[in-house]
Amino acid sequence: MSHARSEPEVHSRRVSLHIGASPEAAWKNVVRHWLERIGTRILQAKKPAAVVTASRSQAYFFRSRLLAEGKSLLAVKFLSPPQLRELLLRDGGQRVPLREHLRLILTVTAEEFASKSTDDKTVLVAKSIARDADRFLRALDELRAAGWTFDEIESPALREIAARFEQRVHECGFTFVHDADRAARAHAQPLFSNLLLFGFDAAHWPLWPLLHAATLRADKATVVLSDPRDEARDLDEAWVGTWEETFGPAEVIPGTNGESTASSVESLLVPASNVHFVIGRDTTQQARAIVALAAKFLADSHCERLGILFSGPGALPRLVATFLESAGIAHNDGIAHLAPSAFDDDAWRAWLELQQTPRLKPLFRLLRVIEGRIFDELPVLKIEETLRRAYNDMLIDDIELLRDYCANGSDLRHGNAAARELEKIQVLPENATLAEFLSHTRTIFSKLRWREHWNELERLSRNWSDLLPGNFSKSSYLRWLRELLGAPTLERDDLGLHPYARVHLLAYGNAQGQPWSHLIFAGLNDEAWPALNDELAFIRDEQIDELNRQNKTLNRRASKRGRQGEGHCSLRDGKTLLLGPNEQRQIRRRQLFDLVESVSTGIAASASLYSEALPSRIANPSEFFSWLYFNTHGRGVSQQTLHSLEQQTRDWLKDWSPVDAQKVDSISVGRTGYAFDARRQLRPAGEYEFALRSPLDQEKSLRVTQWEQALRWPAIVWMEIFLGVEPDDDTGDTWAIATGQWVHRWLAHSVRNGEHRKFVGVDRADEIRERIWKEAREFRERVAALCSGRGKVLPDWWRSGWSNALYIADCLAAKVSDLHDWSEMAVEYSLGEPSLIPLSEKETLRVRGRIDLILARAKSDQSQIGYKDLWVVDYKTGRQRGFSLKELRKKDTPQRKFRKQLIDGRGVQLALYALAVHALGAEHVQLTLLSPAEQLEPQFHLDDVLVQKDFWSELHRMQERGVFGMLGPVHTDFGFARSYPLATLPIDIDLLKEKWALTHPAFVLEEEEKVK
Repeated sequence: MSHARSEPEVHSRRVSLHIGASPEAAWKNVVRHWLERIGTRILQAKKPAAVVTASRSQAYFFRSRLLAEGKSLLAVKFLSPPQLRELLLRDGGQRVPLREHLRLILTVTAEEFASKSTDDKTVLVAKSIARDADRFLRALDELRAAGWTFDEIESPALREIAARFEQRVHECGFTFVHDADRAARAHAQPLFSNLLLFGFDAAHWPLWPLLHAATLRADKATVVLSDPRDEARDLDEAWVGTWEETFGPAEVIPGTNGESTASSVESLLVPASNVHFVIGRDTTQQARAIVALAAKFLADSHCERLGILFSGPGALPRLVATFLESAGIAHNDGIAHLAPSAFDDDAWRAWLELQQTPRLKPLFRLLRVIEGRIFDELPVLKIEETLRRAYNDMLIDDIELLRDYCANGSDLRHGNAAARELEKIQVLPENATLAEFLSHTRTIFSKLRWREHWNELERLSRNWSDLLPGNFSKSSYLRWLRELLGAPTLERDDLGLHPYARVHLLAYGNAQGQPWSHLIFAGLNDEAWPALNDELAFIRDEQIDELNRQNKTLNRRASKRGRQGEGHCSLRDGKTLLLGPNEQRQIRRRQLFDLVESVSTGIAASASLYSEALPSRIANPSEFFSWLYFNTHGRGVSQQTLHSLEQQTRDWLKDWSPVDAQKVDSISVGRTGYAFDARRQLRPAGEYEFALRSPLDQEKSLRVTQWEQALRWPAIVWMEIFLGVEPDDDTGDTWAIATGQWVHRWLAHSVRNGEHRKFVGVDRADEIRERIWKEAREFRERVAALCSGRGKVLPDWWRSGWSNALYIADCLAAKVSDLHDWSEMAVEYSLGEPSLIPLSEKETLRVRGRIDLILARAKSDQSQIGYKDLWVVDYKTGRQRGFSLKELRKKDTPQRKFRKQLIDGRGVQLALYALAVHALGAEHVQLTLLSPAEQLEPQFHLDDVLVQKDFWSELHRMQERGVFGMLGPVHTDFGFARSYPLATLPIDIDLLKEKWALTHPAFVLEEEEKVK
């Protein structure tokens, strides 16, 4: 029966330690002999042999060397630390939680403190943790990894939250990962016949309990350590000293070819002629230069292994991998790039957004991607149209209230059907327990037919979700769902899946402990390299130093003199070093110099000239780049040097590209270039500029408001009419739109009682005002009742807007009541569908619209509208001013001023109304654009409209030919510009004006033409 081996084994014969600075020497003198010995014995062993490396690239290096020598790899397991932990804990009965679960439990704990604590400081701290639990969780992880309890946290509030968090984790049946690692030492059953640990150093202090447990679970173990360097000597000596304190002194690995294994870089070990520096103007140019260097190094007969090292994932390694793929260079992409998970699609993201913000826009996004899954009574477009009308009616975008409004709205054509369909879209409660949230989620996923989503969620929450008590917020639950099901996966290009290739893309920390013939240090800018982790939250650097000092003890008990002799440092049992920012900085500096020593032939360094965050600023090179440049050329790096290197890099690359397709001007690219140039030529708008190549057979009719907009944003109106796409404008002018609609509706309902073309006596104006008040009050009470039914209160901002709209409506009605020489009136008078406006024998303009107010007198049987004399009034509830043709500038005439207003897109709507009623038989028409602050009086007349014949003919030409063109900016830093529904490249504003004049000559004043 094997006995437990939980105590330290001093001078153990089962464990042999080896120490050296050269990875090549470690391979030749230790690792290769170990693998050869294991290969001859492993078939007789009952337990497997395993090699545990700090990074996968080290394992690939060992495998490639063995395969090159024709050695067998059978029955030897190559393990990473997570795989090792999985083996050690397999039979222990402990459940190590996912990080997502720990974040959720910590968030729930923090929310509980925030809701129940009476101390303001505790509440603020708890809310901060609940909003972003990850930083505090990292601090707790590092404390536990170092063997300390949460009592070391100075803040009483944080200490109390941490203690409660720990209690809840245990109540859910979980064990912290570092506690599980320490507990693994107590298991008696050996797991490995032979074990080799390679590549671990002071950067891996959190893994010490795991590695210690693995060593004790092996019949024989070999551990290869790195010789300490001056850059992080205290940390490395403590690491080596702890291993020697536990398992005896380490044997020094002899150098290759009689070379010393001491770690010291006072100068570069490769010739200066083999050290290259490239500077890219931006990330793309730097990536091209890196791939060009890789191709240059691969052409060297001495190139056996080429490493391209990065500070971490980002745009630069992604571009380098892409260019290597395009150039056909096989490589091992050890960084890879993130790709969405199997569940992370448009529907999943839209559903999460809707649950977080149950409003109209997120609902529309979800409806568009799940239409066929749940709806069977009404198409999505009809539902959207109904909901938009409901929102425009009540100006509240809460989907529960909109659903109720649709169900009760008799004036909505598809209201009841839309409400029934929306019952299928359920929203999670604002607060609930985890079990309740999961129950609601299961119901929702079932209706959405997301069986795979639920199966995965149920698997990950099984056996512990009922053990987490207390309510918590929906936002925390959704964050957990997003992390759990939306976690991205790592993907590589096809040529990046070759672990035994010569080219390796790695983070610099994973390139340690292996020889390289060539290395390229990429992205050496201060802002990117080396990328230190965030500082250890909630624990001061001074406290970290004090905790580490307490962990060290002098080795006075050594029975045999170790390599470092009497007085070397080790750590107490159960403790590890706490790696704060200072310690991480020392370790990473040491890693860089280790990498420089591991190169045998050539080194290259790359950086960007300009900052990615601020492209106008020069990006400083990192300290390591400066050190490398100084040791190569004997001088420092200045901005002039950076500019010179960038110019040299550009001259060296010239037109070279790793992507062959970039050199070919394909048909599609050539056509795009032709369109690009055509839009920038001074000529009338063509087929690439929002114009049809040939007229359509189908007749088109525009709303009068669209014609007015077509003179300001012709491209947007063209896309709406001929392509059927509309901009999703969020102009912030919702209040003005809603106010206008309320005022128009109240006025209409107060007059016509459902009849769209009914004229009533003007003498009923006082009665109409009373009806407006009644309509407005009923509307307010209706919306308030909907809110009350859902346990909500009608917002103050809504009441304020309603009061403003009622004031405007009453003002407009009062203005009409003062008129005595007009006998009849009609509101919301609808034109035909469409209304035909004859301009000449061969020209007919087709328009659609609804006139706000018509005042009439002089009845006539010959007139289709019933009257000869009309006054057309258009309400404007905003700040838009009316027209005045009386106030003229020098050399100006009423006709010219009115023409200028039409060209600017003002008054087109009213003028088209005048033409439409004139076509129905009205002989005399006066027109007014009325705002609440202005008096009701005529502003221009039908004769002013009829005289602009060429203007209306130009509108007819646009209607028939479909040639609109483009005008105005696509984006603007100041003022307002409508968003385009399709991606559109901007054109110079002045050039657009000139092209507009060539396309539509009638839209240019005569004096402007003379100037040109």
